Amino acid sequence: MTDVREMEPPFGTHRLPGPLERLRAMTMHLPANRVGRALSSLVRRIVSRGPETPIDAEVFPGIRLRLRPGTNRCEKRVLTGAQFYDHQERAALATALNSSDSQPFVFADLGANVGLYSLWMVASARASGRDLQVLAVEPDRVTRGRLLANLAASHAGNVTVAPVAVGGAVARGTMMEHGNNRGENQVTVELGGGGDGFEILPLHMICERFGVHRIDAMKVDLEGHDEVALQGMFADAPRALWPGLLVVEAGKGETAPAVVQLCEAHGYRMAGRTRLNALMQRTD
Repeated sequence: MTDVREMEPPFGTHRLPGPLERLRAMTMHLPANRVGRALSSLVRRIVSRGPETPIDAEVFPGIRLRLRPGTNRCEKRVLTGAQFYDHQERAALATALNSSDSQPFVFADLGANVGLYSLWMVASARASGRDLQVLAVEPDRVTRGRLLANLAASHAGNVTVAPVAVGGAVARGTMMEHGNNRGENQVTVELGGGGDGFEILPLHMICERFGVHRIDAMKVDLEGHDEVALQGMFADAPRALWPGLLVVEAGKGETAPAVVQLCEAHGYRMAGRTRLNALMQRTD
């Protein structure tokens, strides 16, 4: 897919009617407690449309998205009460940005989906006046189209989109689609490396191709390929590409999963754990 950055028709075409948009926007100020979340969920049910009907909304300051909440869980979650969406992870990333001396601060978003993490970092950098460079990796053609449209609507020119998948070695892959949540689409490696799919590359090769020489923070959400991708990073990437802060899926179990143990074996410590993710801090 060509890197076409435009939202067509323009942002605002699919905005909610005035009363519903005001109701939706009200949820952005709800308290972060059980009552606030319940009200947010109720409003979401009121304003949501059909499964394929888009909704144009500003979810973070200056960040304008065309949401399709019926087909992607993360888009559903930010339609109302976006402040609840991965708030601990986003706060940790914003803190890393604002406390860093890097110019620019470099954020890698592996499994970028429609760009919520990438665009959160854009909003945070704008708010603090920081220089930011983002590498957003998203191999899925349809999802990447939504990402590119959101970047255009939000004027996020400092985000580079890589139309490849991250793996431990060079290969080719295809996308196995989930029934009703694009965020759970999974990469399948093509045996023999042929076919008409997309490239799978180790992180250091992606960075070399797109001019990224350092990573300060990174989010990894590769639907089952996180460990393989990080094994490749630790084995082959220069240490400048080992991020200071790493957000990686850890699941809900009490025991640290293998991907967390892998990070700990390479000089990271768990600085925090959320409902689904671990915040891994580099110690050297």
